[in-house]
Amino acid sequence: MIKINESMKELVIARIEARMPSTIKLSIGSTGSMSKEEMIQHVKKGDEQGEQIVRMHLNFIKAVTSGEFVKELNKA
Repeated sequence: MIKINESMKELVIARIEARMPSTIKLSIGSTGSMSKEEMIQHVKKGDEQGEQIVRMHLNFIKAVTSGEFVKELNKA
């Protein structure tokens, strides 16, 4: 597992700010839902939820750049 650094956090925060509407909520496991602003705070803190959010975004970016995302879309 890769160690999350500040530049990764900044990238994810920028993605959240640019791509997520303020009305959307995210739920991770049994922790309940959180707002866009709460997601950003968790990422900044680097707590467990923040790390999960960063890893989720990094996995998505990796899937898009590797072509796996498009392959899966084409299967549907």
